Amino acid sequence: MKKSILILLIGMLYACAEKPTIETIQAFRATERFPEDMFLETVLNKKALIVVAHDDDDCMMSGTVAKLTASGWQIKQLSLVTHESSEMGKNPAHIICQGNEKILSEGDIYRLGLDTMKNPYVPIPYAEMEQQFLTEKVANALIKKINEYDPSVIFTLDNIKGGYGHPEHIFISNLVVELFQDGLIHNQRIYQSVYTDHMEHSIVDIWLKNKMEKWGYPNPSEIANALYGIDGMPEPDVEITISDYATVKKNYLMAYPESAQKNLRKFIPYFQEFDAKTYFGVFDKEFFRVIK
Repeated sequence: MKKSILILLIGMLYACAEKPTIETIQAFRATERFPEDMFLETVLNKKALIVVAHDDDDCMMSGTVAKLTASGWQIKQLSLVTHESSEMGKNPAHIICQGNEKILSEGDIYRLGLDTMKNPYVPIPYAEMEQQFLTEKVANALIKKINEYDPSVIFTLDNIKGGYGHPEHIFISNLVVELFQDGLIHNQRIYQSVYTDHMEHSIVDIWLKNKMEKWGYPNPSEIANALYGIDGMPEPDVEITISDYATVKKNYLMAYPESAQKNLRKFIPYFQEFDAKTYFGVFDKEFFRVIK
């Protein structure tokens, strides 16, 4: 009960605040701690792939990617959907890694009915994903690209909720897990970017919910929790400190066109309103569920 009251009060604070302060964003930061990741420091084959549905889906792991790239890792992003920076004229992924590559050829269909879907981000039952997504085509493309690149680690979103319930997030993340478990790709581990419970409650369950209700859109997180019988994303296994890469992460987020930044603001509250050092001094950790 006390936790529910606290969350409600935090939500009211956000709704009433006209200009965010440091205290405003501190209310969103993780209150939990997890073991600092040690595995990535021991890897000899310093190659990784980011595999996501949309290129900006790696927003909450981008500090870690920048950190690894700076330490000599070779990293590339694979996605179904891409954006170009309105200023640089190329995909923003090159800011944090070796750039982006589309999983399928330009114009290839990966999901049926997108042209008639009113809200394609709304969660659907797991069983319906086989009917909506062209799984074999995407799987074959992933197997080829992943095994040719030969990464030690793959970074994705979680395959249970996909962050907030977007079917395309769940589809691509779950497909990577299935290929890994079936031995069809040969990486050592999968790092799934997740929030802590406190971050998810304060950002997704309140911040996002308030925005979706204000705009008159369905709240995907609530729908996903009810549909899948869960209470949120999987719990993190490890945390990674990224404060030294604050400027790179901020530059990466700001490089996306406004249409993408509008979505990023739903999950990274007020990131545009603070300098990089201040903001990522508060949000100085990124969190991952690790699949071995």
